[in-house]
Formats: sequence, C-alpha cells, structure tokens
Amino acid sequence: MTKTERIKALLEGRKLDTPSMNLWKHFPPYDEDPKELVKKIIQFQDRFQWDFVKVTYQGLFSIQDWGSTIKWPVRDNVWPETCSSVGVVTDCSIKHDEDWTKLNVLPMDQGSMAATIEAAKGVVDHYKGEVPVVITIFNPLTTAAKMSGDKMLVHMRRSPEAFHKGLEIICQTTINLVKEMSKLGADGIFFASQLGTYDKMSVAEYEEFGRPYDLRVLEAAQDMWFNIMHMHGNAPMFELLSQYPVQALNWHDQLVDISLADGRRMSDKLLIGGVEELKVLAEADDEQLKAHLKSSLEQVPDGRLILAPGCCVPLYVPEDRLARAQEALAGI
Repeated sequence: MTKTERIKALLEGRKLDTPSMNLWKHFPPYDEDPKELVKKIIQFQDRFQWDFVKVTYQGLFSIQDWGSTIKWPVRDNVWPETCSSVGVVTDCSIKHDEDWTKLNVLPMDQGSMAATIEAAKGVVDHYKGEVPVVITIFNPLTTAAKMSGDKMLVHMRRSPEAFHKGLEIICQTTINLVKEMSKLGADGIFFASQLGTYDKMSVAEYEEFGRPYDLRVLEAAQDMWFNIMHMHGNAPMFELLSQYPVQALNWHDQLVDISLADGRRMSDKLLIGGVEELKVLAEADDEQLKAHLKSSLEQVPDGRLILAPGCCVPLYVPEDRLARAQEALAGI
C-alpha cells in the first residue's frame, strides 16, 4: 500500500497491518525560507517515511504581513539539524482596541502568504499524491492571539464589535490561503485552535468569536479529504471542536484529562495522538517507549489511530529519538 492508501484505509475504518505514526516537529531556521523548508521537509520524510507529510511552518507565518516585530533564532545548527529556538514576537502589531478595525485582507502573492504557498506547492509537487500532504493552518482566533498577545482577550471582551471586524479580515485572509492550498493539490489542513480551551475562554465566548469563523475556513477546505482538527490547550473543548467537519482529531491526550479511549467513546473520527512528546519520547528507554506506545494502541481497539504527539515534538528532542520510537513500534 502507498502512504495515501494507508491513510484512506484508516479513514474508511479498516485496520492496517502495521500501526501508523507521525512525529512531526518545527524546522528552524529552514522554515524562514520556503525553498529551505521544502528541502528539510523532504529530507525529514525521506528519513522517517511517515504515512503523511505535515507542512509545519514557523509559528508566526500567519501574522508576519500584518506588521508584528519578530526576533528570529540564532542559527546554532548544521544541516540537517534544526536550531534550538523559534522566532518570537517582540512588538505586537495590535496594541489597542481600535487597531482591529485597521486590518486589511492580505494578498496571496506577496510576503509571508506567498512564501507559505510556495513551500506547500514544493512539497505537494514532490510527493505527487503518493504521500498525503497536510498544511498547517491557524484558525482566526489563534492568529489574532499571536498578533496581540495577552491583550486579545481584553479587547475581545471590552470591544467586541471592533474585535469582530478584525476577525472578519483574518478569517477572509485565512480562507483565501486555504483555497490556494486546495488549488495546488494539498490533501488537507492541520487546523490548529489554541483558544478552544476552557482555561482561555468560555464556551459562549468561543461560540461567538471562534466557531463561526472556524466553520467558514473549514468550508473552504471541504474539497480536501484529510483535514485534521488540532485542539491545542490544557482543557480542550473536545465536545464542541470534535463535531467540526474534519476527518481526524488531534489533542494533548497524554497531558489532559481526555484520553484516547475517551476520544474514541466521544467521536468516531480518526484519532491522532498517543505519544507523550515532552518527557517520554525524549527520555524513556526502549522498553518504556515500547510499553508507552503499546498502551496507546490498546486504547483504540478499532485500530483507527495514528500515533503522534499532542503538538510538535520539542526542539530539544533529537531526531534520532524519533527513529528509536519507530524501532520500538516495530517491536510491538
């Protein structure tokens, strides 16, 4: 079976002869240049042969063109290793409530949007349908948070009308980006929400400021066949977000009180998770790692699971550890 056939089999409810895994990560500093990012993604996939390719950009790509000041990491690496840190916002483009009303929809042929599309096209063209390619896309609320920091929730609650105007612009920009990804042949999006968590917002707030915009973005992705909902956070609104029109669900199942077994009881979608990336993946010996993966597989007896982290594998975890995880899985 090709990688595409394996993922389609899982989506159709069939068990695979061998379990599926993908231990994705960030790629600084290669992710600052689309050509370098394509080169690194291909090298990473050629080494590990995951069942799908996740195009993971630098985490600030969705806000770059709106003017935030970003400090990029020191390049303390030698190819093909990544460096030890990612870019950070040192000056947010949104500081005041009224700033949300000043945003304009970004063009897709300039700046970070153009670079994002270029990188995706390079990866899609390389794999030509043999391996599914899934593109990381932040939901509008997450982009809003990245461009305003802690002030976003204050602005949202104090000046909802102005905030909605900003969200509308962010949403339309995101929709345009997703449509470009669909046109170039991407197989799906990894739709990341970092605010759909009870310790950040109430359900009522997310129903107003999150869900309507999320669904519009997902509507733009409806022609793709492998869309993944990533529920980031310590207390994900699983009941709400798991109902979105996607094919697969990913969350921090090893770190929150919703296990893979809970996820299977609550949803019939393909589950992606089961690898504790912060300590187990980084530190466990071979037998501990094998037992960890086996326990996750046993939580989903129907086999509709891709072993994966709850979020990106930390940069401090050497890529050789990912190979150890593959070896442990092969021994189960």
